Amino acid sequence: MNTIKGATSTMGHVVKTPAGTFRANWRDPAGQQKAKTFKTKKEASAFLAEIEGSKNRGTYVSPHAGRIRFQDFVDRWLAGRDVEARTAERTLSMLRSHLLPRWGKWQIAQIDYLSVQEWVVMLGKVLAPTTVAKCHGLMQMIMEAAIKNRMIAANPAVGVKLPRSTEKRPPRAVALTREQFFGQLLPALPIEHRAIVVAAVGAGLRWGECAGLPWAAVDLAQERLTVTQVAVETHASVTLRPYPKSRAGQRTVPMPAFLVAELIRVLGALESEPAPTDLVFATHTGTPPRRSNFRRRVWVPALLRAGLPPALRFHDVRHSYSTWLVSAGVPVNAVQRVMGHAKASTTLNLYTHTPTDYEARVRAALEGVADDPLTIRPTNDDDGEGDSGSGSLVPA
Repeated sequence: MNTIKGATSTMGHVVKTPAGTFRANWRDPAGQQKAKTFKTKKEASAFLAEIEGSKNRGTYVSPHAGRIRFQDFVDRWLAGRDVEARTAERTLSMLRSHLLPRWGKWQIAQIDYLSVQEWVVMLGKVLAPTTVAKCHGLMQMIMEAAIKNRMIAANPAVGVKLPRSTEKRPPRAVALTREQFFGQLLPALPIEHRAIVVAAVGAGLRWGECAGLPWAAVDLAQERLTVTQVAVETHASVTLRPYPKSRAGQRTVPMPAFLVAELIRVLGALESEPAPTDLVFATHTGTPPRRSNFRRRVWVPALLRAGLPPALRFHDVRHSYSTWLVSAGVPVNAVQRVMGHAKASTTLNLYTHTPTDYEARVRAALEGVADDPLTIRPTNDDDGEGDSGSGSLVPA
């Protein structure tokens, strides 16, 4: 490649080395001199042509950038990532168990499509398809970050075929009837643990919203509570997060009389007036309760005593709340608001259930629509032509 005499050029050129190889020389977009050696001049020239083309297209990737080890790049990627504690914990677990043992010592640029496909097949022999999909998704996310960092030109995880899931879809959440909740479950709960369950069924709160509820968010006089913070549980700890799951999750919920009465009972059982920041459902040390401990020590034993399925989740009480509201005729947009959903479709698709007496309700809704049954009578055509008895049918 020739240069104009007296001018500075950023175009690359090929020179023959004393060893008989050919060195491609070029400048990267920052103006730094780069070089790479090839066995033949043809290979060096083709490489330079690709380099110049990528610079013109704005897709230039240094051939040396991908030399960083996967482990080292992941460390940088994690350091610049801002996610919730539970998400970070799951990510680290997958990295340590499945990604780093395989790819940790590989250079980023050495990882290719076939290598990733072989890895996915290997995982599929020992892990469930859903777990394999999560590992692959994390790998694809990391390699996408490497592309954005101009370390590789293409994502080797894209297009990889994942194992089919043979698992049956999990059963849809259960909605308790009022009789099941107040007549069976509530009496089976220890008195000191009833209030947190009543809060879930009386205000539709998630577990984290119950566990993180401070007394400052409870207005007994106005019979309402406000969701402003939640408890986030990880393997290591339970921490308070000063904002809910989503923007829609920050909400004010009206409390029914039975929930107000239960909270008054809890307040009266305290040895002293609680501080505004004190948690309503705190442990004896004042910390948020652990969901796993509650389920094992309180929830499942209560279900067994109540004669209810032990697979019933605490979250199913929240399902019951929304179903009761919709069944009682509360508009869906109002249910959406108190549930803290960003979309009404979430309320309808996931948190409402068909009542067992739906047939009787459908019939009752249509009773009295018409004073008299509809009857049909024939009418002749206006011109009087046509066979006898023909004509249109209209209501009487």
